[in-house]
Amino acid sequence: MHDSTVFRNAVSAKRLLNVVKEVSDFHRIQASPMFREAAEHVKKICDRYGLQAKILSYEADPDVWYLQSRMFKEWSVTQATFDLCDPEKRLCDYSAEPISVIQKSYPIDRRNNPVDLVLLDKGADEHMYEGVDLQDKWVFIRGHIREYGWVYGKGAIGIVTDYIAENANRKRADLYNSLTYTSYWHTHEKDEPEGRGFVLSPKDGDMLAKICLEKRAEGTYPQVKPYIASSLYNGHIEVVEVIIPGMDDLKVNLCAHLCHPRSSCNDNASGVSASLEAMNIINTLVKEGKIAPPHHTIRLTLVPEYTGTFAYLSDHTDYENVLGAMNLDMVGGRQTRAYGPITLTRLPLSTPSLINELSVYCMEQAGREASSLTGADVSLTNHCVSPYTGGSDHTVYSDPTIGIPCCMLGQWPDLNYHTATDTLDVIDPEVLKFSCLTAANFAYALANLTEEDLPYLYEELDKTMTDVKTSLAGEYLRHEIDRDMFGSWMYKYRQYFTDCVSSAEKLTGVTDVSAARAHVGKMFDEWIRYYGLQDSYPVYEDLQDVYVRTETGPYQQLSDYSYAGYGEAVKAYEAAKGDVGHGFDGLVMNYIDGKRTVGQLIREVSLEYRRDMKDEVLPFLRLLENLHLIRKTA
Repeated sequence: MHDSTVFRNAVSAKRLLNVVKEVSDFHRIQASPMFREAAEHVKKICDRYGLQAKILSYEADPDVWYLQSRMFKEWSVTQATFDLCDPEKRLCDYSAEPISVIQKSYPIDRRNNPVDLVLLDKGADEHMYEGVDLQDKWVFIRGHIREYGWVYGKGAIGIVTDYIAENANRKRADLYNSLTYTSYWHTHEKDEPEGRGFVLSPKDGDMLAKICLEKRAEGTYPQVKPYIASSLYNGHIEVVEVIIPGMDDLKVNLCAHLCHPRSSCNDNASGVSASLEAMNIINTLVKEGKIAPPHHTIRLTLVPEYTGTFAYLSDHTDYENVLGAMNLDMVGGRQTRAYGPITLTRLPLSTPSLINELSVYCMEQAGREASSLTGADVSLTNHCVSPYTGGSDHTVYSDPTIGIPCCMLGQWPDLNYHTATDTLDVIDPEVLKFSCLTAANFAYALANLTEEDLPYLYEELDKTMTDVKTSLAGEYLRHEIDRDMFGSWMYKYRQYFTDCVSSAEKLTGVTDVSAARAHVGKMFDEWIRYYGLQDSYPVYEDLQDVYVRTETGPYQQLSDYSYAGYGEAVKAYEAAKGDVGHGFDGLVMNYIDGKRTVGQLIREVSLEYRRDMKDEVLPFLRLLENLHLIRKTA
């Protein structure tokens, strides 16, 4: 494995911070002239660094699909203001705070024709507002806009909201002077209302609510003057592709999303900066003769999140030639209150690969930042490894129909996630440097991986196997899972880690991994004997149908299929589905392989959820069949 010290000496924390600042100056909304300006600026940064880069353009047209992602119209906005009439006060101004406009809002000009503002303070249930006249009114909501789509059906012409998403790590009071990143995601169906609106801070929202209540007591409404100079039209999205050429057809990918409002520094100007700097130092060190040229091509894509990855992978279909990838999404926040560790998210179990272990090894090398009193290397950056979760572009790469194993480097919790206060002051250049070094180590190591490097990965694999065994045993001993689930998970992991070892053949060209496979089997067999376990979690033997997926890639959102004529099927499923949480759909689809019966599929999903998932999986399979995304095998 290469000596990572050469990268540590080459990376510049100041350069990293400068790029975050430059990128965050752009209002980077997907499919917009503003995003295009950001992409063009990133191309100039690449030119400055001497990197080989180009901008790829894809249609932004609702009639166009890239894999299973339907496109949408480009959106342009030049001016927008939201003024209160009495007392006179400007509440929102796009020129000062672009995030104060709900992104992708349709145009309106009521500067000379004020509109009544109606406070909806009884929650999001439409039935709580029987008899309330919303015709030609602007409504003030305190929740997320997706819960209030019904107001347009009652004649409302726009929305203003002071919503802040709360969780265990942040409360409304923590972001009292901030604004939430809010956007419409238009389906552009025939009868879709023209959504438009503005965003307030909780502080301004409380002030406005007080005025609304005072006016209500008088039997009147406050009046506002909304103005949005915008347009939606068929246009384009851009992907910035950066290449360090290799000596064969195999490739290694880095990716990061370039989109989100100004400033949006940690999310995700940080990922853009870290990945660009990783490419820069590798390219520079090769030119200076300090490291050997990469054997395989290293490729970076800077994309509109999800949308750009779907588009890029729709016409770069040499998936078999891509050994692995790393997605950088939120990687530079100051690790103080409510800013968590830099987290390496592993692959889904449906995509076994030693990419996991390579990523962990490279992250640990990046963590050799200081010395302890004994002289041992210690990290100054809090970091950890977590099981697979979705939420970003790595889910598209790792989908089994694409099959590019892609880990994610990210950060959670993040106090200012998707708010106006995700500004430059939240960025720690040294944390950003750690993330950059992890990405550079990963890309260069994978681009040059040989059989001689496998012992490093096998050592990491031993640690991982011990960790998952210990974690499972802890769940069992705490009575969180029963003996059947404990046993079947151990057998499941036995097969998974054996398959991970087999990936060494593709990653390095080694032809015989039988000894390593036997080692994995022996470790698990000894644990299984020690605990007296069996592969005994039940299978629904009566459910013998086998499904195969008919399309490439996961779907981006079910609403895309409503537009394609399957609206009733989608509505029926959405109304009937239980509480499956985030990531259920991708998890099920990842296990549909043309070999497992439905009963076996339910078992796999149930093991992951730690409960029987039959009643959730069967309706979802019916939906996928209705959408023609799966079919029964003969």
